[in-house]
Amino acid sequence: MLKAEVSPFIENNESSVFSSQQLYWLGKAKAFAEAIPLEDIINADTQNVFRRDLFEAACQEGFGDLPFPTTYGGSGGDYVSFCLVNEEFARCCVPIMSSLGVHVLCQEPIYRFGTPEQKDRYLPLSSSGKYLAAFGLTEPGAGSDTAAISTTARLIGGEYVLNGTKTFITSGGVADYYIVMARLAGFDGLVDSDARSITAFIVERGFPGFEIGQKFDMLGMRGYSTCELVFNDCRVPKDNLLGQPGWGRKVALSSLGKGRVTIAAQATGWAQGALDCILRHLRQGHAEGHLDPAMGGLASLVGELAILVEAARVLTHQAARKIDNGDTDVVLAGMAKVQATDTAMTVATEAVSIIGPHGINPQLLVERIFRDAKAGQIYEGTNQIQRMLIARHLLQ
Repeated sequence: MLKAEVSPFIENNESSVFSSQQLYWLGKAKAFAEAIPLEDIINADTQNVFRRDLFEAACQEGFGDLPFPTTYGGSGGDYVSFCLVNEEFARCCVPIMSSLGVHVLCQEPIYRFGTPEQKDRYLPLSSSGKYLAAFGLTEPGAGSDTAAISTTARLIGGEYVLNGTKTFITSGGVADYYIVMARLAGFDGLVDSDARSITAFIVERGFPGFEIGQKFDMLGMRGYSTCELVFNDCRVPKDNLLGQPGWGRKVALSSLGKGRVTIAAQATGWAQGALDCILRHLRQGHAEGHLDPAMGGLASLVGELAILVEAARVLTHQAARKIDNGDTDVVLAGMAKVQATDTAMTVATEAVSIIGPHGINPQLLVERIFRDAKAGQIYEGTNQIQRMLIARHLLQ
C-alpha cells in the first residue's frame, strides 16, 4: 500500500511533545498499518465485510485496550497514545479502526461502573480480542438525543426484560456483548418518559430475545458490520445491570466524552491522509514538468489545509491530555470532534478537486476518506448538536 507520510507536527516535535511510551505506540501503529495490503483495505470497503482477524491481531498488539490499566489485561497506555494510534490507522484506512474505537468505548463504563464480577467476566476477554463490544444507544427516533430513547426495561423476577430497537450500531452484527441504554419502568416512582429512568445494561449476543436486525450498506464507514439491534422480550440477568438504576445517562455521557476525542483523532488521520495525497500529486506533477504548485492560489490553498489539519491535531491532543490528567472535558471533546471532522471533510473535498478524476481511484484512498469524513460529522453527536452544546456551556 501507499506509505503514509509523517505529519510535520509529529516529526518536528517528537522529542519535546511526545513521551517515549507514546512514540512506542505510534511506531507499533505505523508497522501494523503498513503491513496490511492495500487490496485488503479496498476489499473491506467495497465488499462491506468486517475483518475479525485484523481486529484480533490488533488486540494482540495491545491496541484494543491501550488506555486501560494492566489489572484486567489492559496495555497501561494513555489517551494521547490511543489518539496517535487512531490517527495513524485512519490515515491508512485500516479496516478495523472504528471498531477498535467503539471496543474501547464499551470497556470504559465497565472499568468505571462495573462490579468486580463484571470486570472479571468481560475485560480480560475484551483485552485479548476474543470478545468484541458494541455500544447500543442510537435509536430510530432518538438520533443524537440521549434523553429521547424509547427502549424499555422491566424487572421481572431475577431478570430485566428489554424491548426496543437500536440502529446504526457499529460492530453490531459481529459483537459478542453490548452496552445498552433503556428506560427502567417504574424506577423510583418516575414516569417511563423521564430521562432519569435511563439505565445501562450489559447484553450478551446469546441472551434470549436478542436479535440482529437490518444490516446497513452505507456510503461511508463500510466494513464495520453496522446494523440494527432488536430486543424482543430480551431477558438480561439482574447481575448484568451496569452501575445503578437511573445511571444510564451518566454511563453513556462519561464514555461518549472520550469517544468523541477518539473520533477527533480518527478524523485528523483522515485529513492528514487526504493532505498527503494532495502533496504526492503536486510533487509528481512538478517532477514531470507540467505543474508548478507555487503558481496561483494553489500553494495558498495547500497551506491553509495544512493549518487546519494541525489545528485539529493540537485540539485533539489537548482534549486527550486532559483525559490523562483525570478531566474528561466534554465541551473540549466536542470542540475537537467538530474541528477535526469538519477539517477532514474540507481536506478530502479539496483533494478530490485538485487531483481530478484520479481522486476517485480507490487505490489512492481519498474517495474513501471523503465518504468516511462525512459520516464522522454525523455519528456520536452531529456537529450541529455539538455546536449547540458548546454554546449552551458558554452561555451558562
